[in-house]
Amino acid sequence: MSDEPRRPEAVVALLPLDERPACAELPARIAAVAGVRLALPPSELLPRLRTPGDPRGLSAWLAERAADCDAAVVSLEMLGHGGLIASRTGTASAHDVLRDWDGLAAWAGTDRPVHGVTLVTRTPDSADAMEEPDYWNPYGPALHRHSAALHRAEEQAAGPAAPTGIPEAVRADFLGRRLRNHTLNLAGLDLVARGRLDTLVVGADDTAPWGLATAELAQLRLWRDRLGLGSRVAVRPGADEAVTALVARTLRDLFGGPPVTVAVEAVDPAGLRTVAPYENMPVADTAAGQIAACGAVLTDDPDAGLHLLVHTPDGSGDWAVAPPGQRLESAATTARALAARARELLDGGHEVAVADCAQPNGADPLLVEALHRAGVAGRLTAYAGWNTAGNTLGTAVAHGVTVVLARRAGTFDERAHRLLLAHRFIEDWGYMTRVRAAARTTLGSVLGAHDHVPPDHTVLTEIAQGLARCAAELPELGHALVPESVRLPWHRTFEADFALTPTHPEESR
Repeated sequence: MSDEPRRPEAVVALLPLDERPACAELPARIAAVAGVRLALPPSELLPRLRTPGDPRGLSAWLAERAADCDAAVVSLEMLGHGGLIASRTGTASAHDVLRDWDGLAAWAGTDRPVHGVTLVTRTPDSADAMEEPDYWNPYGPALHRHSAALHRAEEQAAGPAAPTGIPEAVRADFLGRRLRNHTLNLAGLDLVARGRLDTLVVGADDTAPWGLATAELAQLRLWRDRLGLGSRVAVRPGADEAVTALVARTLRDLFGGPPVTVAVEAVDPAGLRTVAPYENMPVADTAAGQIAACGAVLTDDPDAGLHLLVHTPDGSGDWAVAPPGQRLESAATTARALAARARELLDGGHEVAVADCAQPNGADPLLVEALHRAGVAGRLTAYAGWNTAGNTLGTAVAHGVTVVLARRAGTFDERAHRLLLAHRFIEDWGYMTRVRAAARTTLGSVLGAHDHVPPDHTVLTEIAQGLARCAAELPELGHALVPESVRLPWHRTFEADFALTPTHPEESR
């Protein structure tokens, strides 16, 4: 830890996308690296999966925080709908949502920054309705195809073929929800233009090159540029990591000084031009958007404040729905080369973040093994390898930028940093790549669909044992699992939460 005098603890108000750890706890872990505390609303105001939070109560809570917090990071979906899923499934009108955004008014005229995030509604190619309107089962795949057909027809100035197999009432509701969402996203740009928000991140998850979400993102970029908001509005793939990126952006406001410069590289530079699964632009563009969202600046300077090494998509599979099989030796060679480059940069005194985007929904075990064998896993400035490339890139950049900012400000917390680094490896590699598949086999889960796990199910013990073994295999991370802490926040195996404890507490003091 730094011997520099420490600043008084800053407090940032946070309205997360929803109550999951990726949205509510990950931002707090990022803030802790810089000695900053997040204030979250009382749990009774937050959603519970498909049960919305309380928009009126959340708006009042946010208004009150203008008197005792130094900054705010606000999910407009949480503020206006009561959470991300409520924004997809609820019946509130655009007028209702705009009314509940009034909690932002109390921050107007203060010198405390407010950063917002809003999302373009997704159209997943799945019949799973857990996070969607009920009619997604069975009409989700047909709506996904219809969305792509509408976008293609608009681009080609041709009339789309009439949708097949979709009741007119379902189609009308689907398009009506998209219209409401797009109207609210345009209103979000207006909040920036009028100074109610300092910056805004417009995100999208589960996108594709063809689809209404991609068309709407392009329209939002157009209006951003027309309004001259390019430096204040980031439009890019990603969702769950968005508030985490904005926490890093907020730290720059609190600490001052120049923005962190970030240099991006890959073992195979051509891989940066790959469009990752569930996204609609090359990985390089996603990285640039995440860097901007964190308030940092992309550079090609070899002395950049942070070096972001991207393990680019390799098309070998998806750890959630189609786990990779036997990998080619070339994949192992690429992983070893990236680990060697990380070691070279670290030995040269540089800050190094690794974004593991080789496969969606989990870390590449070949890369984790290579980082471990090269002796750099525990030395990294940041690591992430979860869900989409946007989630991974945003998390790695946010953690890395926060470390650089905190070191400059003299508020860097080594213990919080090492805890976050260990949590990412054990969650992204240990759980998502290894333990989750075994748990789903035990449960007899259906491939490609969410399952349901009762809170007291014995599979939680199996998960805890697996995670404990994974933590033990990476001793350089310096943390062990707290077995009784393992839980499934949404009672499904897609994501898990757990606590870690230092294996040598005396070294972390």
